[in-house]
Amino acid sequence: SEMCIRDRKKIGFKQFETGYEEAEYVAKDINACVKDGRYHYGDCAVLYRTNAQSRLFEEKFIVSNIPYKIVGGVNFYARKEIKDLLAYLKTIDNARDDLAVRRIINVPKRGIGATTLNRVADYAATADISFYNALKMADDIPTLGKSAAKIKPFVNFIQVMRSKVEIISVSELLQEIIDETGYVKELEAEDTEEAKARIENIDELISKVVAYEEGEEHPTLSGFLEEVALVADIDSYEGNTDYVVLMTIHSAKGLEFPKVYLCGMEDGLFPGYMSITSDDPTDLEEERRLCYVCLLYTSPSPRDRSVSR
Repeated sequence: SEMCIRDRKKIGFKQFETGYEEAEYVAKDINACVKDGRYHYGDCAVLYRTNAQSRLFEEKFIVSNIPYKIVGGVNFYARKEIKDLLAYLKTIDNARDDLAVRRIINVPKRGIGATTLNRVADYAATADISFYNALKMADDIPTLGKSAAKIKPFVNFIQVMRSKVEIISVSELLQEIIDETGYVKELEAEDTEEAKARIENIDELISKVVAYEEGEEHPTLSGFLEEVALVADIDSYEGNTDYVVLMTIHSAKGLEFPKVYLCGMEDGLFPGYMSITSDDPTDLEEERRLCYVCLLYTSPSPRDRSVSR
C-alpha cells in the first residue's frame, strides 16, 4: 500500500506491504505529532478513495486512543450491510441478542410481518425464553396460525449454519451466509454507486475475518465476534471537538487541514481499475488531477478548531 503525506508545505511518500502497516504508521505518526505539540488531532485528516477503507484506520485509532470522526458517512461497524451480516453471525453463534435476530429475520425478505414478530415476542416474554427459542417453537404458538410456516425456513437456515460452525472456518461461514441469502446478488442487481460501496464494505468485512483467522492459533466464531465487539461498541467520542477526520476524497472537497494523509494510492484503488484499463487517456488524467487537488487540502497553519465540521 502507498500513501502521500502533506505536512504544511512538504509532501512525503511512504510505501507499505499491507494496509495494516499503513494504518499503523498513520496512527503512530499522528500520536507523535500531538505528543510533541506540533499538531492537535483536529489538524489531521485521513483521506481515502472508498468508504470501505475506513475500517483499518478506525480499528487502529481505537486501540491507539486517537479520537476520530467520519465525515460524509458512518462508522464501519454501523453500516447496514455490516450490521446485517454480523447479526447473522451473532444469531448463529448463540442467538442471545434478540435485536440481532429480529434485524435479520426478514433479510432477505421472508414475508414475516410485524404482527407475527410481536406475537413471537409476547410468547417469549410469557415463557421467559429468548426470541430465537420462541421462533423455534413457532408451531406451539397458537396466535401465529399459518404465519408459523414462514418462520420455519429462517430457523432451519440458522440451524444448518450452526451445524457447520465446528467444521468450517469463520470466513467460509460468512461466505455461505452471503451466498445462501443472496445478499450480494441483490446489491449487484441494484447496480447503483451506493450498492457498489456496500459490496466493497462486505469485502472489507471478509478481509477482517481472514485477518482474524491468520492472527489466531485457534480462531472461533465467538472469538471473532468478541474482537469485533471491542471496536464496534465504542461510541465516536461524542462531545470531543478535537478529533482526526476520516473521509473519502470526494467528501473532502473544499476543506483544509494542516496535515493530510492520502492513503491507499495503489493501482486499482487510486487510480481506479476502470481508469487504468480505459482506452480514454483522459480518464487516468482525471485521477491524476484528483490526486493533485487532494494534496491542496492542506492549509499553511492550524485551522480554527472552534469551527464545527
